[in-house]
Amino acid sequence: MSKKKKRIDSSLSDKVLRKELFRRSVPLLRPYWIQLSLATLAMMLEAFFDVLRPWPLKVVIDRVLSLRPSRVPFIHVWLDNAPYSKMQILYGACGATVGIALLAGFLVYFYTKSMGNVGQHYVFGLRCSLFGHLQRLSLRFHDHQRTGDLTLRLMSDIKEVQDMIASGLPSFATNISLLLGMFALMLWVNWKFALVSLSLSPFLFLTVFRYKRRIKAASRKARKSTGMLAAFAQETLGSIRIIQGLAQEDRQDERFQAQSENHHQASLELVRYQARIAPLVDTIAALGVTIVIFYGATRVMAGELTTGDVVLFFAYVSSLYGPMKSLARFSVDIDKATVAAERIAEVMLIRSDVADHEGAQKISQLTGSIEFKDVSFEYEPGQPVLKDINLTIAPGEKIAVVGATGAGKSTLMSLIPRFYDPNQGKVRIDGKDIRNYAVQSLREQISLVLQDSLLFTGSIRENIAFGRPGATDEQIAAASVTANADEFIQQLPEGYETLVAERGTSLSGGQKQRIAIARAILRDAPILLLDEPTSSLDSSSERVVMDALERAAKGRTTLIIAHRLSTTRLADRIVVLDHGRIVEQGSHAQLLARNGKYARFYNLQAMSEAEKPGLTLEEDLALNDTELLPPFFPYPRSRTAPQS
Repeated sequence: MSKKKKRIDSSLSDKVLRKELFRRSVPLLRPYWIQLSLATLAMMLEAFFDVLRPWPLKVVIDRVLSLRPSRVPFIHVWLDNAPYSKMQILYGACGATVGIALLAGFLVYFYTKSMGNVGQHYVFGLRCSLFGHLQRLSLRFHDHQRTGDLTLRLMSDIKEVQDMIASGLPSFATNISLLLGMFALMLWVNWKFALVSLSLSPFLFLTVFRYKRRIKAASRKARKSTGMLAAFAQETLGSIRIIQGLAQEDRQDERFQAQSENHHQASLELVRYQARIAPLVDTIAALGVTIVIFYGATRVMAGELTTGDVVLFFAYVSSLYGPMKSLARFSVDIDKATVAAERIAEVMLIRSDVADHEGAQKISQLTGSIEFKDVSFEYEPGQPVLKDINLTIAPGEKIAVVGATGAGKSTLMSLIPRFYDPNQGKVRIDGKDIRNYAVQSLREQISLVLQDSLLFTGSIRENIAFGRPGATDEQIAAASVTANADEFIQQLPEGYETLVAERGTSLSGGQKQRIAIARAILRDAPILLLDEPTSSLDSSSERVVMDALERAAKGRTTLIIAHRLSTTRLADRIVVLDHGRIVEQGSHAQLLARNGKYARFYNLQAMSEAEKPGLTLEEDLALNDTELLPPFFPYPRSRTAPQS
């Protein structure tokens, strides 16, 4: 799969993206269909009452001041023949004005609250769905994504959709209903006057449509640049220690400003298009009102219309262009929300490379036998990382994997919990292809201790119990004792309730590693994967951690990626990888006796420890992995690592 394919595919058609978002949205909105229906009815009724607002004034002008027929829809026959005095009609008109306002206000309150609630529930479900989907996408996807951009989709883009549901859709629905109601009544009162009054409406809609695509393109560009900016900021702040340690703040400032400039220009482009619409809409609206004033006055003087009719049309046309301007603004808002929704749908459409096959079996307890059968793997087509791996590991056996950087050690280990699936061959556990196991149940049988022991913000107790949330205090304490962590935890101010800073920066490397080991022990899984667990530790911390690892590995099938050959003392067997192939395997003594690649590694590190204490196996291999050297081959001290 190419890198272009691995990244989020932004070339998908709008139709595909809308279809995916609709498919995801319907189940989330279905429980609230009654609220949505009532809110929609309330919007239509509110628009109906808004249409009636000018009519009490028309009645006063025609029936009280001019003694002309009122022509009020539905009740004009009764009203024109009713034996009411002028004052009674005036009181009635004033009461109707207040009543319409109160009813419209109540309806606005009802549908605003209802749509706000539905919007919150919808966004809650959508955000949880997107977060769950992101968590379950394979590492192949996450390897090529920027965390800041994904976070922006999860938070800001969903907020745009929420605003559209809570406020945009009600505004759109009420304005459309209001326009239709006004059009209908204007045509009913005087169709000629209505057509003249609305003669400029097509120009208004053409203006909005003309800028619609430009605004949407600018919105998409702005959202994309916002995602890139958020990703860069997240990456920088997440690496603040090394940035400050290397005094690169000024360089990062320049890079941020360059990235921010792209966002700045995209946002300015969007503002320019939005700014152009407003004066055009206002100008067209003013021309429409002018036409109503001129045509209405001349028709009144000709006796074809009443003063009340002109006032009614003037009120409608003045109000008419208000909803049109709102719809123009709504067009801008909906374009931004549509772009945000498309970005959400882009992620939702991605399917994980690693998923449960049909009929996948859930497992509860494995014995821990592992077999790699003719396994080959590549991240990029034509660039194999592992080639024809054949390896069998017995239950409870401890295997150390050594090799130079890029030999495929971490990739080999990543195939066991199905972080990736091999391109060829099979990985079997307990005699069955692991693709026949449900992914979740397979991973529940595996514990991990990584080189960088990531701790989560929270208490030490919560971090140890992360892989087994229901563990008791006694079980947590027992795991900590086995991991040599209980003693230092007890000395902390709050003991097990001590809060850990983000990424565990308040603890030393050895302390974090022992907490991670306690977490693995508490999980009590039959398979334990140790990915370079001591490479970043000093000698004192390494001894304590090694003792803890030895206890953790007891009785478990264990794979150890070793940077330092001292780590291999835990192993029953050592596997040597070179350029993706197994070139040697056997015990420490057997491999030394063969005088092959492992013997060379061992001898080089022995010399390095004497000359440069603390040098890791991987650093040795980087310095010396050029040609096969005999044991204890004396190379000059001035020798440097080959440049790559």
